[in-house]
Amino acid sequence: ESIPMKSLKCYYDYSSQVTCTWMENSEAHDLVGMTLYQRNDITNENTDMFCKRRTEDDLHEAPDVYVHWACHNYTDYFGIAVDVTYGFKPNKMLQAELNVDLFQNVQPLPPQNLSVSSMTSGDFLLTWKIADGNLGLGNALEYEVIYKREWESWEGATSLLLSNTTHCHLSREDLVPGSSYVARVRARPGQASGFSGQYSAWSTEASWKTPEGGLQPRNLRCLFSGGDRLTCSWEVKKAITTSVIFGLFFKATPASEEEECSPVHEKTLPHVPYVVQSCEIPVTNSSSKSHYNVSVRAKTEEKVIASHKNIQVLPPANVSVTATGNQEYELRWTKHIMNYYFITQRYQVEYWENNQYEKVT
Repeated sequence: ESIPMKSLKCYYDYSSQVTCTWMENSEAHDLVGMTLYQRNDITNENTDMFCKRRTEDDLHEAPDVYVHWACHNYTDYFGIAVDVTYGFKPNKMLQAELNVDLFQNVQPLPPQNLSVSSMTSGDFLLTWKIADGNLGLGNALEYEVIYKREWESWEGATSLLLSNTTHCHLSREDLVPGSSYVARVRARPGQASGFSGQYSAWSTEASWKTPEGGLQPRNLRCLFSGGDRLTCSWEVKKAITTSVIFGLFFKATPASEEEECSPVHEKTLPHVPYVVQSCEIPVTNSSSKSHYNVSVRAKTEEKVIASHKNIQVLPPANVSVTATGNQEYELRWTKHIMNYYFITQRYQVEYWENNQYEKVT
């Protein structure tokens, strides 16, 4: 119910006059404005009422976001048997018209009962049903199926367009092992059907999980910026990256020497034991070098440890203590002989009283 109708109140003096009060939103009044009319069931004609804007003095309160009106009209018709109807009409014509061709303005209902089943080949099959209200469209519909991993956004989902079918075959080669997927489907009139219109809303989602695929780097993909960068990304188990460093290697042509891409960036994936690693390959001449060979593999880590800077001598042998008198003692041991006589050895001696663990050096 509109504000004018909700606020409308009318009173009769049962002599010659009816008085009505109502209000409308100030902004709505500036845009269009409303007129109050009355109609009784004797003459059955609409009669505009004479309205005057109520001032702040009339209202005895501060002005607000509403315009208040007081309206009067003279009438000879009173009594229980007389029904008087009141209504509002806008002061400007507000109207829109459209000639609708039913078959050129079709929006189907969303497909129903979307489900996923695994096949013996390791592939997956998505199936759905035409909505009950669209059965008359029959084979006139085509479908868009999109699917993604749960943590990915729908904007980056894979999209497939299908006609004359209510199922979609997803090859395991197109899916990442050990991942949780979600899919949905929508329908629209097919271009060759004679119908036209727009897509339905999306169906409810269906989800499934692909089996694990071992320890190899997975989901290696590369995208060219169209200018000077080829960005490649791949995924590896997070636990492995604590022991193994992966590198991206590439060849711009089959005859080129293999180069290593650097630096490699890493991003943790939410709720899965994988990390995404990526690297940008600089592209210098895409017109003549448009086919790159890329590979991801574990790098060999090496460290040079200088033996002369990392000597740990074997402990002295045959340690003995001899009393020499005057409460003095002599400590003797056998020196460990190294291959190089010029390497001197220094010793650290610790001693303590029995049952006391605080050592004195």
